[in-house]
Amino acid sequence: MPNALVRAAAEGLPSINRRQMLHKLAASSAAATLAMVPAAPAAEHPDADLLRLDQEMLEAETRVELADKVCGLVGREADKLLDRLPPRPAEWKEPSMPDNIRDVLGSVLVRDLPYPERHPAALRDWHRSCEQQRAASRALLEAHQDKVDHIYREAGIDAAEDAYCARAAEVFRVCERILQTPANTAAGILVKLRAAEEINADALTSIVADIRRLAGEAV
Repeated sequence: MPNALVRAAAEGLPSINRRQMLHKLAASSAAATLAMVPAAPAAEHPDADLLRLDQEMLEAETRVELADKVCGLVGREADKLLDRLPPRPAEWKEPSMPDNIRDVLGSVLVRDLPYPERHPAALRDWHRSCEQQRAASRALLEAHQDKVDHIYREAGIDAAEDAYCARAAEVFRVCERILQTPANTAAGILVKLRAAEEINADALTSIVADIRRLAGEAV
């Protein structure tokens, strides 16, 4: 009979070997039983939402850094093209008033100073000449700036800056969601602090509300 043979074989073994065999059989049985029982799901972190948002913030920050590098690359390429342009015209500065015109100005009555049409012709002509020089200088500066803007547009700086602004807006939106999400642990509060630092926001009100809620106070 098989069972009798097993017992007989077991009885013929030294006691230490019999204990080892029984231990192995028990362990195998327990392992088989555990394998049949489904594992209990791990408890979710109390601030799981904030931790997920923290990861979103890190990913959004990475995209901002990449967009910033693209802007820098495009800008450097555009700067090489700018070297081909003539130097930027100097800013216009109003010349010193000649002595004879200063004498004319001194002859103007105080009550007439706010009214240029009442000034002597020589004074009006001098002011008109200055205004014409200012306008001519402004036109030169604007023409030069138009050429600079054209070079940057051709290099793709507008598209690069638009992409950067879009990525930065993503970071801001994620940070706002973080600050609007209640924290339940110190880890969650740290996420809020990082978000506040990222967008230079005041997280104190939000975090104080978290602390009061955790302390059992009415918020």
